[in-house]
Amino acid sequence: NIYDTNLKGNEVNYVVNCLKTGWISSVGKYVLLFEEKFSKLFKSKYSLSVTSGSTGLHLALKTLGIGHGDEVIMPNLTFAATVNAIINVGAKPVLVDVDKNTYNINPNLIKKKISPKTKAVMCVHLYGQPCEMNSILEITRKNKLYLIEDCAEALGSKYKNKFVSSFGDISVFSFFGNKTVTTGEGGMLVTNNKVFFQKAKLLRNHGMDQNKKYWHNVIGFNYRMTNLQAAVGLAQLENIDKIIYKKI
Repeated sequence: NIYDTNLKGNEVNYVVNCLKTGWISSVGKYVLLFEEKFSKLFKSKYSLSVTSGSTGLHLALKTLGIGHGDEVIMPNLTFAATVNAIINVGAKPVLVDVDKNTYNINPNLIKKKISPKTKAVMCVHLYGQPCEMNSILEITRKNKLYLIEDCAEALGSKYKNKFVSSFGDISVFSFFGNKTVTTGEGGMLVTNNKVFFQKAKLLRNHGMDQNKKYWHNVIGFNYRMTNLQAAVGLAQLENIDKIIYKKI
């Protein structure tokens, strides 16, 4: 076994071990271990590592089939990646003001922005504070809209004892250097929907058929995380309790 199991929680040792295996690109056991550990910790059925939180948001929108002519409701206080992802799929971002007490999207104002073109609501758990998910879920379900959670800054945060990312059709985390867990650059797309997971996985790897290499039925992207990055991420997850305690 070329993967040393006695290195738990040490980023440097994991990366050195990864280098020794020779598997440093997007194929390698650390990628799978990182995704599996993430799902286990944060109670999602499927986790898919990506190159960044930004590409994760783009991938989420493409997976849900959102594009030209569609509208996506989002908060007007957020990082540019949120609005960029919507514009980059050809959809229109519809800005909604935030609640003055939480700085998160105001559910009462979402209703006023829904139109026949609305396909999704993208909520952002700003600075790790969860949005008012019960109200948002009621609106999206009633209007048959997709819900995307931008959890970039909210790893480990809970709403009514459930982890953020548990509510959306697809949710996305960031592992940039200033996030709770980092892989330098990187992100994670999570979902409990097998169809969405399989589609996102296909699109992440150039749209390549998983059973027939170099056969492409759809247009995809290269949004794969490297084994080296995943090695860092896995070590961080193994120390997640200490990291979150320190953050709090």
